[in-house]
Parts: sequence; structure tokens; C-alpha cells
Amino acid sequence: MIQRIQTVYLALVLILSFVGLISTIGEYTVAETVVAHFSNFTFGAEGQFKTLDSTSGPWCLGILLIMVMFLSLMSIMLFRKRMRQLRLTIISTILLVGYVAAYAFFAYIYQEKLGLLLPEGASEFVPTFHLKFVSVFPVLSIIFNCLAIQGIRKDEALVRSLDRIR
Repeated sequence: MIQRIQTVYLALVLILSFVGLISTIGEYTVAETVVAHFSNFTFGAEGQFKTLDSTSGPWCLGILLIMVMFLSLMSIMLFRKRMRQLRLTIISTILLVGYVAAYAFFAYIYQEKLGLLLPEGASEFVPTFHLKFVSVFPVLSIIFNCLAIQGIRKDEALVRSLDRIR
């Protein structure tokens, strides 16, 4: 199981997803002052922006990462059933692409909401979004999933070629 390179790639996806799940993935600043933190389950505003409704937080981002972690773990355990492992890894990759799209959507929506709370004539204090290093992890996970898919396909081709020889 561990000697196969796709298992290592899937384990890296699992680890990166877990670290991304528990970390802050972005922050909003106004004039070099942090006014809001953005994580996978919550959006927390500070100061005058505290009135922003954060009950409709980006919880779907956290749910997507938990699903990716579950699928990666299942793919690692299904090392003997390569076609099922391949399907689960493809689904995991699709979920990660959806995560990246939802992340961009929520970052834009919250920036617009913060901009609406600014007083009139304060256009020089437009909130800006700053990515944290952890926000790169889903993109790295997509790359590792693609490498795992390639490895699974190679293993399946090898097994099928050996079956033909018998």
C-alpha cells in the first residue's frame, strides 16, 4: 500500500486538507489594519465592521474540505480496488475545484459587504483581501490528486497487461 506513489500523493492531499481546514485562509485589511479574518467555517469582523452578519459564514468550504479528506482516506484504503480508487480521486479533485471557486466567491462577497459598511467619502479606505499561505493548499491538492490519478492508471494498465500474459 505505502510503496505505491499514489498513496503518498493521497496522504499529502489528506494532510494539506487537514491543515487548510484548521487554519485562517485570508484576512481583510483597511489602511494596513486587519478588520476581518476569513476561515473555512467562520468570517469574523472586528471594530466598526462588527455589525456585519457573519452567521451566514462560509461553512460550505469546511464541509467540502472534510469531504475531500474523507475521500482521500477512502482512496488510500481501497488500494486493491484501483477503479474505485480512481473514481474517488476524480470526485475529490472535482470537489477541490469547487472549493477553489467557492473560496473566490466568498472572498469577493465579503469584500463587497465590508465595502458597503464604510462611511461615505472613504473611498481611499477600501478593504483589501490578503491570501494566507494556507490558501494555496487546495491548488496543491488538485495537483497531487492529478498525480495520484496518473499513478492509479499506470497501476491498472500494468495489472491488465499481466492478466493478458497469463
